[in-house]
Amino acid sequence: MPTTSALKNRPRVRGGAVVAFSFMSAYWVHVAVPLALARRGPRVGWVDRRPGTMNRIGLVSVAIGAVCLAWCYLTHYAPDETVPVSLVPERLLTTGPYRLSRNPIYLGEQAMWLGWSWFFGSPVVAGSALGFASFMRGAVRREEKTLETRFGDAWREYADRVPRWL
Repeated sequence: MPTTSALKNRPRVRGGAVVAFSFMSAYWVHVAVPLALARRGPRVGWVDRRPGTMNRIGLVSVAIGAVCLAWCYLTHYAPDETVPVSLVPERLLTTGPYRLSRNPIYLGEQAMWLGWSWFFGSPVVAGSALGFASFMRGAVRREEKTLETRFGDAWREYADRVPRWL
């Protein structure tokens, strides 16, 4: 695990740039990819190439997930803050959506994928959402080990107080 001084020596970028990159990446991964996948297979509930009334309910989940992601991204960095280019966290986030769940980004992403699978009526998108959820479980375990190593008692207190999911 890099030391604090090693983190300080890494190149730094503005928080606003990281937030903008996060929004652009989220669009491609959580909007464009499900749309492309939905084209590969049947669309249950669609009539005349349009979503049925029940399919449109999925957009509620997409919107909730998008709002959750936006809240997370905006909580991470102040626009004028500079942060090191690193996968090692500098600080433990416990405010904003992180006071409700230890993994609000994953919750938002999964809400979007489930919403898209419902909206498109797509078994392909639904299967991809399940695969994504499986990946998330492994990622969360790895991240939690990193956070415990990096933040020790502060992490353990936070983990005892805030649920992993909801």
